[in-house]
Amino acid sequence: MLGLDQSDLTLRIGTIAAISIYSAVFLLLLGILLLRYIRNKKDRRRLAVTEIWRPLLAECVVEVPATLPPLTTRDHLVLLYLWNHCYESIRGDARANLIELARRTGSDQFAKELLHARLLRRRLLAIVTLGHLQERSIWNELAGMLQADNAFLSLVAAKALLHIDAQGAVPLIIPVISQRKDWSPLKVVAIFEPAGADIAAEAIAEAACLASPEIGSRLIRHLAATQSQHALPPLRALLQNGSPSDDLLAACLFLFGECSDPRDVATIRKHLSHPTWYVRLQAASALGKVGVEEDEARFIALLDDEHWWVRYRAAEALANLPWMTAERLTQVHNALTTVESQEHLLPFMAHSNAKTHPTARVA
Repeated sequence: MLGLDQSDLTLRIGTIAAISIYSAVFLLLLGILLLRYIRNKKDRRRLAVTEIWRPLLAECVVEVPATLPPLTTRDHLVLLYLWNHCYESIRGDARANLIELARRTGSDQFAKELLHARLLRRRLLAIVTLGHLQERSIWNELAGMLQADNAFLSLVAAKALLHIDAQGAVPLIIPVISQRKDWSPLKVVAIFEPAGADIAAEAIAEAACLASPEIGSRLIRHLAATQSQHALPPLRALLQNGSPSDDLLAACLFLFGECSDPRDVATIRKHLSHPTWYVRLQAASALGKVGVEEDEARFIALLDDEHWWVRYRAAEALANLPWMTAERLTQVHNALTTVESQEHLLPFMAHSNAKTHPTARVA
């Protein structure tokens, strides 16, 4: 009897377990189907709103449509995504028409409500929209968001401030750039797009001067992307009046080479004998872009540098000088007294000879 009872108990437990598993699988499948239904319904609704509003937004290139359809809350969210995409895709007076359309649909007030939403993506959407609308009433809120724990939220707020008032936003953003290690230098360059390359270059250069050497050197290296000479005066003042770290100094020399301003030649030459090897390396690379014929002797002297990379960059700069010929490069090579200095010129000599005497093609 005891054996039968145990067998019956085992069978019952197995049956209950099987029923529980099948029930869980059924509920899981039901949940998946429900989620797919909801997603498909949202996609259909989003597509319907897009088909209605995309032609109306396109009309704003010429003029704002006279009549506009009503909007539900969900439709309004879709419209904001479409509106921002359209705003960023056009330039000139057409943007004013888009701003008028947004105000007529109440998008400015709707975005202000979204600014305090629980979902981060909705808050980001609100910040981007209000920045494009140049809504000054939220200036203080955006300024407070510069210190937000979420780096992406703070970057979006900074860009919105620059859209609203670039001149007023720069003094607020510069100290923040110098403090935040979680702001990528590439993102920093990107957020200054509304302010223009010159304002961006000057602001980032000033922030780099205030930042730690680690952050400052990274910012300076990305200033080359702005292609603006406005970054140079703050950095020149930093080198002249202060005692920057080796990292900052190397980054400044890199930028001087990229900008190729003749006024920086004397500063570059002065650091060819710097005790830190990577500073000498950047000085050699920069001088190769701005140097004159009298600098040839300086490059030859660097071919005897104790560090391999400095010798290599010196050889590269020497070979790429505008007036350098294959014959002159061979003369320099033959006049060198050490094997280490000669070996760096060999690949550049081969490349120079190949350009001067190209191999005839076999028919």
